[in-house]
Amino acid sequence: ALISAQRSVRRILLHAIDDVLRPNDEKDTVHRKEPVSLKKLRQGDCSWSTIKLVLGWVIDTVNMTIHLPDKRVKRLSEILSSIPIHQKRTSVKKWHKVLGELRSMSIALPGARNLFSQMQLALANKVGGRVALTKGVHQAIEDFRWILNDITSRPTRIAELVPLLASALGHHDASGAGAGGIWFPADSLQNREGYDHRPVVWRFEWPKFIVDRLVTSQNPNGTITNSDLELAGGLLHLEALAQTFDIRERTVLSKTDNLNTLFWQRKGSTTTDRVPAHLLRLFGIHQRYHRYVPRHDYLSGPSNPIADALSRDFHLAWKEMLESLGEYLPRKQPCQVWEPSKMVVDAVIDALLRKPVPPTKLLAEPAQPAPRLACFDEAPTLEWADSPFAKGSRTKLGVFTKSSDEFHKSDLTKPSIPSSLGKLKVTYGSIKRRPPIWGPSSG
Repeated sequence: ALISAQRSVRRILLHAIDDVLRPNDEKDTVHRKEPVSLKKLRQGDCSWSTIKLVLGWVIDTVNMTIHLPDKRVKRLSEILSSIPIHQKRTSVKKWHKVLGELRSMSIALPGARNLFSQMQLALANKVGGRVALTKGVHQAIEDFRWILNDITSRPTRIAELVPLLASALGHHDASGAGAGGIWFPADSLQNREGYDHRPVVWRFEWPKFIVDRLVTSQNPNGTITNSDLELAGGLLHLEALAQTFDIRERTVLSKTDNLNTLFWQRKGSTTTDRVPAHLLRLFGIHQRYHRYVPRHDYLSGPSNPIADALSRDFHLAWKEMLESLGEYLPRKQPCQVWEPSKMVVDAVIDALLRKPVPPTKLLAEPAQPAPRLACFDEAPTLEWADSPFAKGSRTKLGVFTKSSDEFHKSDLTKPSIPSSLGKLKVTYGSIKRRPPIWGPSSG
């Protein structure tokens, strides 16, 4: 019965095409091709299968994976092999081609979009028809080789690409003293061994040699800005969640009160060789290793009291700190503390100093997920988000303004976390519907 129904649907589709685009007849010339390509039909188009090649990607709907076909994997290897480590320059034409092909492949390669900062800068700084291949460019090429080795061992899960309902909501902040943040997990998130299913707080005090490099009115020639520290704190913030909860194939929402940091995180790359380029590269490596879907949003400073205190009040011990934060937390949600590992801290510090960081330095293996209780033998059902970025034409869009009334305890409870993606602030407005008639309107 199922096979018969599938054949009926296929016949209906083919007849529908004939109704729109008439088939060839004896009056047509030899140059008019059939609307339905026989060549593509013989290759498998319009046939039912759980594995299909769609727009250059192999999609497996049983295993819920997506990967490059062998031909494109070989092409990626050829691109990377064509740029040896000792090469100093290349033509603009070839660099356009390399960037274009890598961009097209990065769509379904989690973390790849964070590797283009130095490569874009090389194109922006071209001289005549030549592009200089700097150490930063070769590092990006080496990162793509690391991804190539990774995709040959495992395909990408579709849940690593498509946002689901949020599984965790976090606030983070940074100052000239340090960085800190808090995560609120939803019921769908499984804690790791050594941690409970409770909110996670963390903080880290910047070393003195980092503080001494901060740009201030007294130190205008510094090399690190406050936005750089906010971005570094955002990376430690994601590491805190990855080490305490199993966030593989889960969507997490991280909020900051720094707009520069927010847009760097959303874009994934920036055409510069300054600190943000080095940190965004680590964001991509971190995402690919821990296999989560990150989403970022804005939370104004006056509405970010928890993370603000965690990033500044280092004179308070943890017990005193948690007591002072009690008024901002929902009832019956005591916090647990996470401390960043030395290996990850060193990687972030090196990025702030614009030093090369090998991917392995950031890949701190987390503990195994804790065993589920008897009443939670089955994993919670995850729901697809309804259009996490879309806003209706009549919906009033959120704006990036400082406000002290955006912090609500009710938004931090476990049942409220999954719907938090529906409240994303966006940077664009709605576009009016175009008139049905093409061309300029008559006067």
